[in-house]
Parts: sequence; structure tokens; C-alpha cells
Amino acid sequence: MKLRKVLLVGSLLASGNAVSIKEQGSQLDETVSVGCHKACTQLSTTFGSAFHYPDNDQNFTIWDAKQQEVRPACRVEPSSANDVSRVLNILVDHWCNFAVKGGGHSRHRDDSNSVAGVTIDLERINTVEVSTDGTTARIGGGATTAKVFHDLDSHGLSFVGGRVGAVGVGGFTLGGGTSPFSNKYGLSLDNVFEYEVVLANGTISTVTQDNHPDLYFALRGGGNNFGIVTAFTVRTFIQGPVFTASTSYADNQTEQVLDQVYNLWAGDLASDVEMAYDMYYGYSLQTDQFTLRGNQRYAKPIMNPPVFSKIDEITPLTRSPGIATMGNMTGSPEPMGVTRNLFATLSVRPSRPFLTQALKIFSEEVREIKTVQGLTPNFISYPIQKNAVAAMKQRGGNALGIDTDGPLFLILLSTAWTDASGDAAVNKMTENTARRVNAAAEKLGVADRYRYINYASKAQADEVFPGYGKTNMQRLKQIQKAVDPKGIFTSKGLWRGFRKLL
Repeated sequence: MKLRKVLLVGSLLASGNAVSIKEQGSQLDETVSVGCHKACTQLSTTFGSAFHYPDNDQNFTIWDAKQQEVRPACRVEPSSANDVSRVLNILVDHWCNFAVKGGGHSRHRDDSNSVAGVTIDLERINTVEVSTDGTTARIGGGATTAKVFHDLDSHGLSFVGGRVGAVGVGGFTLGGGTSPFSNKYGLSLDNVFEYEVVLANGTISTVTQDNHPDLYFALRGGGNNFGIVTAFTVRTFIQGPVFTASTSYADNQTEQVLDQVYNLWAGDLASDVEMAYDMYYGYSLQTDQFTLRGNQRYAKPIMNPPVFSKIDEITPLTRSPGIATMGNMTGSPEPMGVTRNLFATLSVRPSRPFLTQALKIFSEEVREIKTVQGLTPNFISYPIQKNAVAAMKQRGGNALGIDTDGPLFLILLSTAWTDASGDAAVNKMTENTARRVNAAAEKLGVADRYRYINYASKAQADEVFPGYGKTNMQRLKQIQKAVDPKGIFTSKGLWRGFRKLL
């Protein structure tokens, strides 16, 4: 691997302009500013073995291959909020761009791994501390879903965590946090009582509804626009093993299955708060066929719960039922840095005809790009149920602005592939599918403005915060300007990744 070449230009130094350090021999044409060079030098002295230059950082892996390709100027692993404050002050002093990695499950460069800047890796801030009475837990901002589930399992407890173990609790919660437990307890962001956050000026603030109501509101859905959250104090509840069953069906069974899925989501069965059902409609290049799959979950250790009896009358291709703890269910490691990934999202109000039309559109668009290497596309959907929507009004309300009583069907267009040559085709397919599916929803009168920020693509960046409603968006912008007057966390500031308010 070639060493970095420093391009020092005397006239630029004299004028005070940024001098570049250009990376030679990497896949990406990246430059490191003089400010970042100085910041890395200072961080190296300050953090010792918790500091890494990329040439000596071969053990660092991140989920998405596009982010794995990125070479930061350096990476630092703080161990506390005080460490994060010190890092942030150094970066602001030298005006060096950065990104923050919690679990690192984002899909775009600069989200979790900085392009020629400093990657702040929160992996060491991952402890789970359960309160004496077992009703709350303090979770480090670098913890993953699997770790938290596993640690809480040992206490007979759980929390409103995600479906995928490698997802970081930080980004998951700040954007919303939909969970198999949401039908009973609401979204993750509505189960946070306290945030420890490092603000743009390096101040460490403890944020609750009582002491910082505006910032507390903003952190419930506002993403990474307000600071770096180093700890969350969340609701915990008594929870033992749960039932889960993964099923798959032949393509000619799809309509029959959709009938029952719709009943689980929007019929009388949806009132069973222990129940969750996620639908996946995917394409296999090997078989050149689409297959509908479902994940049944029930929050009690009951094999084959009655709530699924109707859908279980449909003979599946495969079915794998079992009872396990959430830690065991989410603990399987994912391949890291292998696949390229793209998400996009929509939300719709309940409509059975919509489900049929949406899957038809998805299948048409996917067939247009089926030669993309390693293509694994999925149309994923599940509901935000009435109980979850009602929970959004607690403790001053959250920022999402969902204005329906529920349920609301979330749609995730999730595509993985293995070679950069497929990037343009996947982007086009995803944008076309989102546009056509939304048009179908509008024609049926069920389209909803809400866009789940954690699933939104860069192409949807201008849809996310307007989807929260004008009043909420303006309030979020005012709060952002109040806590970050220099714009450190804005699109023109130092952390430009993810979805930005300003």
C-alpha cells in the first residue's frame, strides 16, 4: 500500500488556504485537508493506542462495502463522553470533517466512515447498565442491538430494539427505531427517558423532557443534526424467550398470503400487542423467481400462537419455527464490508389492493436489472400499529409528525449487490420503484408524507423532514440553530453524512 504524498504549496500556506494531502493508490480520489492532518496528529498524541491511521488499521470493518472503500484521514476510538468532547473540540479547532460510527449500518460514504476526515468510532462506549429496580437501562452510544439484547437477557429483561443485531442503537434510536416490540411499547425513540449528548461546542449535556424539552423533542427523530449521543437511558421490561417462525411461499401463493398478511396488519388480529409480522418479497437470480417470505414473532414462549393460525393454513415452501431469547435471535454475525447496499422508503395507509400493485411494480423494475452481479433485492414491509402511534404523544411528543391514528405500513426497498459496476442500475431501479409505488398509493388515496429517516435514500433527502410536517420541521431547524450556531452538524459543516435539516 503506497504512502500518502503531502502536496505542500508555499503560496497556499502563505495565503492561509487549505493544503491537500492527496491519497495515492486508493480506489477513491480523496484529499485530506491540512486541518485534518493537524487534527490527526493531535489526536494521535492524545489517544495513543485508541488512534489509527488507515495504513495500520486493517482490522476495521464496516457493514456496507461502499463505506468500507472509504479511507479516512484517521480513526479514533473514544471511551467516554469526555473523550468524545475532546475529539470534537480538536476537530472544530482545526475545522476537520468527520463521521461518527455507532454500529455502522448506514449505506453512504460519510455516514459512518469519513471521506478523508476523522472517523469517530464509538465501539468502546458500549456498556449496558441496568437500574436497581430493573425498569431502565443506560446504554452506551456505540452498543449494537445484539449486545443490548444479550446483556438484558441475563436479567430477564428486554428493550425496544431492532430486528438486526449489527445495527447500532444510536442511529437506530435517533431516527425512530421500529421493533418487534413496537406494537406493545411504541418505537424506540418513545422509550428513551434521558440522553447524554456532546454538543457542537464540546459541552456534555444530560437531556430529559424536564431540563431540555426542546432538545429532548429534537432527539426523538431528528437524526444526527444536534450532537453526538454517547448514552441513552431507556425503558426496560420483563421479557423471556419469544416465538419466531420464518416462512416462505411459492410465487403463485402470493395473493393468498397477502390476504392474511393484511388481516394481521389491519384487521382484528392487529390488536394482539404481542404479535409482529414482517413481510419480504425478494428475487433469486438462481431460480429467476420471486418469493414471498414472512417472519412471525410473538413475545411469549408459545409455539405456533393462535394469532397466526389463518396464515399457517397456507402450506409454505419452508417454515422454521422456534423459541429463543432476543439475544440469540439477533446474535448471528453479518458479513462485513462485502455487499453494497441501498435503501429507500415509503409509507402508506392500509390498502389491500396497494400491496398487490406494489409487488407487481417492484418485480417489473427488478427484472430490468437482474444481470447486476450479486443482486439481492427485497421489498420489505411491516406496520406501525395504533399502539405505537399513540405512544408518540408521550412526554411532549416526538418529531416524526405522523398524523394518522394507525396503522401505517412502512415500506423498505432494500437491495444488496457485490460490484460497483451495478451502482447506477440499482440506483435507477430503486428510484423508479419508489416513484411508481408512491404514484400507485396516491392513485388509491393511501399515500402518506412520512418517510422513515433510517431507511431513506440520499435521493429522498428532501422528503424526510418535510414529511414530518411544516411545524415540526421549522421547530427542528430552530433547535438545531440554537444548539449548533456554527453549523457543525449541518450539510455545510463538518459531519455532512446522513439526512440533514440544514
